Amino acid sequence: MRLSECLNSSDIDTLRKIAEAYEFTCSKSSKNALMQEIMAHFNNRKFLAAALDDIKEQAYREAVAQLMLDNRREFSREEVLAMMRRAAELREGQLGDGSEKEFLQRLLGSGWLFRLNSKGGRQFYFIPDDLRKMIRDHLAEGFKSRVRVAQQPPIVYRDENCAMARDCAVFLNHAAKQELRITKDGTLMKRKQQEIFSLLEIQEEVLQNVQWRFGFGRRFHDYPDRFALIYDYCYNRGLILEGQSGQLEVTAKAEEWCRQPEKERAEDLFRYWRLLYRRPIPKLKLCIATLSAAAKNDWVHASSMNELLAPYVTDYYSEKAPALMEQRIYNMLVHLGLLAYGQLADGTAVLKVTPLGRELLLQEEGAEDEPEEAEAVRGEPYVPLILQPNFDLLVPQDGYERIAWELEEVTELIRVDTMRIHRLTKASVTRAFDLGWTGETVLDFLCEETGDMVPGNVERMIEQWESEFRPVTLSRGVVVDCKEASIAADLKSMPGIAPHLRLQLTAHSFLIGEGGVPALQEGLRKMGYQAEIIS
Repeated sequence: MRLSECLNSSDIDTLRKIAEAYEFTCSKSSKNALMQEIMAHFNNRKFLAAALDDIKEQAYREAVAQLMLDNRREFSREEVLAMMRRAAELREGQLGDGSEKEFLQRLLGSGWLFRLNSKGGRQFYFIPDDLRKMIRDHLAEGFKSRVRVAQQPPIVYRDENCAMARDCAVFLNHAAKQELRITKDGTLMKRKQQEIFSLLEIQEEVLQNVQWRFGFGRRFHDYPDRFALIYDYCYNRGLILEGQSGQLEVTAKAEEWCRQPEKERAEDLFRYWRLLYRRPIPKLKLCIATLSAAAKNDWVHASSMNELLAPYVTDYYSEKAPALMEQRIYNMLVHLGLLAYGQLADGTAVLKVTPLGRELLLQEEGAEDEPEEAEAVRGEPYVPLILQPNFDLLVPQDGYERIAWELEEVTELIRVDTMRIHRLTKASVTRAFDLGWTGETVLDFLCEETGDMVPGNVERMIEQWESEFRPVTLSRGVVVDCKEASIAADLKSMPGIAPHLRLQLTAHSFLIGEGGVPALQEGLRKMGYQAEIIS
């Protein structure tokens, strides 16, 4: 939606407030005059740059910048307020003189946002496309002035383009043709890993007893960074299944996925990575937007980019902020084909956004929903728990109270330090079964609290503990005795009965669970037969 459309859809009071905010000299009673005056000024890059630079409060300026760098076409009120809180926290300041309502009114009165009806009459906030582009260009100039631009191109650089999307297809094709077994801890055998890695365009080494790898994916414990993302992506999108028999299975979705254009697959991989890595790096979207704006045209020194992104990246447990930038942001963007990483003649590291990166990062049509936004709105930041393959559950102190009851029933407390360390044991899970939990509800709880990052060996062990806990199952049933075998066959094939069939007694009779009785009785009545149960 362009500025002219937003102005035309707004009421005259909104336009009047914008004109008063900038002291425009035009008729305040004519909507047409107001629109012409606002458009004349807002289409002037120098005017917009001055208006943005005149914002004195750092927190408010940061909030405006975050809005303009976001790729979404529309925002709910809650999303705008969440962005405001992040900006205030980042700059350790207050937006205006206080309330959220005043903040929204200030954004609307300045013409940075427009409140219009959308989606069945609900109110949403829009940023005009042309306004956003001009302000982004100004922000990019500001970012570039804060980084060091290389005077010469690098002597060597890496640009992997769509190699990850192609390697995903290679992995799926190999898994479909070869028998890949999964070990008890849920991982591929190292010999098979080496075999797969040798087929990929970008090869990695098998991990050798590396400790404390967590937070960046379901299988980040087990595989090197790039392949861990490929494996987790394939699992999350339903392209592969970890079968109960220990066989890695390729699903029918994989063939359909492989037929998609390469660029579409690369874009979906990027979206998945961004959502996955936002858990340990909450401001990742802002990091990507800032980086892509600063390095879209020129090679930039990586050290100066580190300084630019420093406010947005903090330590994540034992991983320090500089390592997060290098390994978790720059390196993964290179693997995704969105960033090129090079070296100058003197060995200095430099970065530049690739053509694919310019297309996906700077020309993106929209962003998929990200649940972290909703959590921030409620003022209760979602901090996922970390479940390791050794059954240790790492629980932040701040998030303990919310799930204290569940943790008490399902886990054993090991120690309390900077974090609470709980452990899933056979005794603790069996205790939970005694209290009414099932294997399914235990796994649902763990998946919800860890962001679906439950190691495969933990899943299988919980299922095994449940089977050992319930070696005998007592259930009620109803014997169905028919005069003719053909009637029995017809009844058994009915959709509402077949799932509840328990045992074939004779050709004329069978046993069904109580859950199937209502469907059986309804079917009998439609057939004109007696449908009451005889004691």
